Amino acid sequence: MRDAYVEVEFSDVYIELTKPALHQFIKRMMSHDYSLFWRYDEQTIYLMIELEDSVHELPFIRNAEFLTLAAESLHIYDDILASSLEKLLQHEKGNGIVKRATDGPLYITSYQAGDIESMIEIDGSEKVMMNRNGSMIQYKDDGKSLEPRTIFNMMNLEIDYVLMELHEALLDSDDSQIETHKRKLKKLISRREQVKQLL
Repeated sequence: MRDAYVEVEFSDVYIELTKPALHQFIKRMMSHDYSLFWRYDEQTIYLMIELEDSVHELPFIRNAEFLTLAAESLHIYDDILASSLEKLLQHEKGNGIVKRATDGPLYITSYQAGDIESMIEIDGSEKVMMNRNGSMIQYKDDGKSLEPRTIFNMMNLEIDYVLMELHEALLDSDDSQIETHKRKLKKLISRREQVKQLL
């Protein structure tokens, strides 16, 4: 039974998959009792992945020696599939941003050529960020535990994320979410200005 709280969004995903790597991925999915089949249109090949009542489709661009998994946005509501895709990003040196929503914090991991560029946890007053060197930074909203420059840079990342959410809400014409994100943005920009005074 899949976890009711699993929601993982993959953004700006680009993975060049060799045929053996794709076969391994398909075998892994089949070993977990997923049904897989292909759907074609003129430019794109879709790998349809089905389990019980859920169907996910992964868009591939066909090349001579490999297939490229390329998508602006993929919403995955299955933990095994999400974890397998994240492993593909790492092992096949892919690029992309993974937003993992739980019933607690939101985790945003950015991959560049298979390496973790940054990882951010957004939840309440405490933030955690890990960069590609693996060093972990923690700070609380009182701003006492880090240098102002670091806090300023992290706030820019948060502002970028809220702008992304606002953009999605505008596309969906979701007035309630638009207002929520605008308020959040206003608060973040105001706090960023305060931090800027310390630079």
